Amino acid sequence: MHSTPSEIIANQVRERRRQLDLNRQQLADKCASIGAPGLTMAALTNIETGRPDKSGKRRRDITVEELFALAHALNIHPVDLMVPATAEDREPYQVTSEVTTTVATARDWIAGVGFLVRPETPMEFAQAIRAMPKERAQAVSRDWFTPERQRDWNRQALEHEQAEGRQDTVYGDDASEADQ
Repeated sequence: MHSTPSEIIANQVRERRRQLDLNRQQLADKCASIGAPGLTMAALTNIETGRPDKSGKRRRDITVEELFALAHALNIHPVDLMVPATAEDREPYQVTSEVTTTVATARDWIAGVGFLVRPETPMEFAQAIRAMPKERAQAVSRDWFTPERQRDWNRQALEHEQAEGRQDTVYGDDASEADQ
């Protein structure tokens, strides 16, 4: 799946439209009724085909506004237009021309429940969840802070402090032994 996100969305729009037994004009009418009159039959044709230029490059990408309108008109979540449910989790997903990840990672990142680039430190994690709504940040934190990851980060923090000569801080299970 080395397609661009716009190509993936275009394919998903076509598939979903067909599942709902809609022709392009019917979808255009639905889009107009929800406030997206620019998604005409001609626009939908261009989106679905990409209007390739002479070199075969897609000329017609999909805007965020169009993504939302199409998802609403087709009664599907935007993430499911962006990442096909039929795609295997380990398949590659091209985010940009320079960034490729897996389908599973892309799906979680787009849905707001995962990271495109995994935080390596507690500070990176804190920065990554800072912009999230509180409830989602808490849910992501519960999933992210596995006992194994917590032990690893505590070990890293202890090694860092020892390297800096500050051996007075105690983490985790060692705290009870140090207090005795």
